[in-house]
Amino acid sequence: MFSTKSYPLRIQLHLPVYVIYLASTIIQPNISTVAGFYNGSCPTSSANLTVLHTQGGIAVSNNGTLYVGDGASPYALLAFEPNNLTAKQIFTYSNWAAYLSIDPVTSSIYATVFNQNSVVIWPSNRTIPKNPSPNCSDVLHLYKPTGIFIDSLGNIYITSKWCNWVTKWNPNATNATLVAGSLTAASGSDSQHLNTPYGLFVDEIHSLLYVTDAVNNRVQRFALGNLTGVTVAGGNGQGTASNQLNYPSAIRISQRDNSYYICDYYNNRIQRWAIGATYGVTIAGSSTGVAGSALNLLNGPYDIWVDPNTTYMLISDANNCRVQKYLLY
Repeated sequence: MFSTKSYPLRIQLHLPVYVIYLASTIIQPNISTVAGFYNGSCPTSSANLTVLHTQGGIAVSNNGTLYVGDGASPYALLAFEPNNLTAKQIFTYSNWAAYLSIDPVTSSIYATVFNQNSVVIWPSNRTIPKNPSPNCSDVLHLYKPTGIFIDSLGNIYITSKWCNWVTKWNPNATNATLVAGSLTAASGSDSQHLNTPYGLFVDEIHSLLYVTDAVNNRVQRFALGNLTGVTVAGGNGQGTASNQLNYPSAIRISQRDNSYYICDYYNNRIQRWAIGATYGVTIAGSSTGVAGSALNLLNGPYDIWVDPNTTYMLISDANNCRVQKYLLY
C-alpha cells in the first residue's frame, strides 16, 4: 500500500556500503539514487516529476540521459538528465511500458506497451504491429510483449510473454521471423521451448541471443538462426543458492569482464555470472533474497543497464520506485 505521509527532501546519496555475504563474499560498491526517492518511498501522486511509480524498463542514451517508463497513469516516458533528479515528461503511453530500447542509429525510443500488445516508437508514434491484436496465431502478432532490443542494423527483437517466443522484425517492421521458442506458442522447459520469457539481449559480435526464461528460472542462449537454446545461468530450480535464479527479468553482457549481469527479480538481487561459470555472485541486493528499501537492498529489481565500459550499472528497483546506480570498477 502506498504511504500518504509527507516525504523528506530528496538528496542524491553516494555512500560506500560494505556488506559481507557468506555464500558469495562481496563488498557492495558505491551506491546512489539517480531517480525516485532514495529511501524507497512510492508516493501516490503522478504529477510530481521527481517521483516514480513501480516503474518498468530503463534505457540510457549516448549523452547519458536516463529514460524511464513510469508505472502509473499517465504512464509517462520520463527523461532524467545526468545529475538531475527532476524528469521531463516527453511522451505518454496508453498503458505500462514494460521495457525500453534506443535505436543506436536514429535514437528513437522503442517501448513494449504490455497491455496494448504492441511496441510504440517515439517520436514517430508508430506501432509494431500496425494493428495490434492479442494472439499467437503467427509471428506478426505480439501478445503481452516484454523485452526489446534494437541492433545496429535496426532489426528489432521482441519477446512475447504469452506466446513464449522471441521474434526478430526487420527495420520497417513489415516482416518477422522466430528466433527463440516454438511456433505453437507452447511453453516448456526443454532446449527448444521457453516459459514466460522476459528480458533479452543480443550480442552482435558473436551473433548470440540471450533470453531470461522467467518461469524456468534460467537464462537461455541461442545462436541466431538456431532455435535450440543452451542454459548459461540458473536452470537449477527456483531458489536463492548461488547457482539458482528466481524469475530472472533482465540481462546485460559485459565484454570487459566477460560476465552476464542478471536481474534476479524475486530474489531481490543482481547476479554477476561469469561466462562459463556454474554459479553467480551477488553484486547488488541480498544474496539470500531479502527485500528492503535500505540503500544496499533492492525490492523487485526489474531492469538493468550496464555502461559500455562496465564502470557502473543502473537498476530499475521497481517496488522501491527508484533507479539505483552502482559503481562496479
